[in-house]
Amino acid sequence: MSVGLNKTKHRIESIKSTQKITKAMGMVATVKLKRFRDAKTKNALYEQEVANAMAFALANGDSSASHYAMESEKEGLGTLYIVISSNLGLCAGYNSNVFKFVESIFKEGDKLAFIGEKAKTHFSHDPRFENSIEPFFEEYGTDLNADEVSKSVYKLKDAYNAEKFKRIEIVYTKYVNSLTFEPAIYTLLPLSLVRKENENESYCPPLLEPGPREMVHALMPQYLSSALNAKYIESQLSEQASRSRAMDTANDNADELIRKLTIEYNKARQGAITQQITEVVSGSTAAK
Repeated sequence: MSVGLNKTKHRIESIKSTQKITKAMGMVATVKLKRFRDAKTKNALYEQEVANAMAFALANGDSSASHYAMESEKEGLGTLYIVISSNLGLCAGYNSNVFKFVESIFKEGDKLAFIGEKAKTHFSHDPRFENSIEPFFEEYGTDLNADEVSKSVYKLKDAYNAEKFKRIEIVYTKYVNSLTFEPAIYTLLPLSLVRKENENESYCPPLLEPGPREMVHALMPQYLSSALNAKYIESQLSEQASRSRAMDTANDNADELIRKLTIEYNKARQGAITQQITEVVSGSTAAK
């Protein structure tokens, strides 16, 4: 009986030790969640203004104002998917949902580039994708910052200019609220921005100097950087929300398991005490 008691006691202590880790991770995720939520709010205005400026230039030029607004007519080109995942685990289905989404849209001839170690590890070990990986973000660390985004977009722009890809799209996790986040896709190139026309422009059209095409090309690095950075921040926000939720669930499960094991331990301990008393009484009776 004592062996069983010790085993249950050690199991309870082990769960409590693990719970300390999950509680700490949950607290860290909550702090990061607030940080990325603030970053998303602050970045939203800049992203929107850059997109509006780009849409303004496209709307006031003809259909051939820039090749950035058109798919390449070259045959055999695929789509480049920039997949954003986490670097760490323990974030519930955050990564697996992204992976399943990519696998559902991936076609022969498409290419993949990764931001996040989990995506890189997952797809690099799958023979279906071993010849489809592009090293656009290989030289950067595990966390992409604004400077690295600015450098990487020039490579993406040059690759699109060289007609290596038909389209460039970002696969990220869209944040709805702390409980809801889902994989989504954002088309980076070709440009597909929609701008609402100002009522005053119908009789007084704007003048762009030196011209719409030049404005589109001048704004392109800023637009690509703002869009990529915005989707990265939103994915990070979703990751922390998923991890915070996963840690809360783990803590609740640990509490429930500890409660059940404690009841089991107390029952076994009470049974052991009752047995000892019975043996003492039986021995005393036999001695008399």
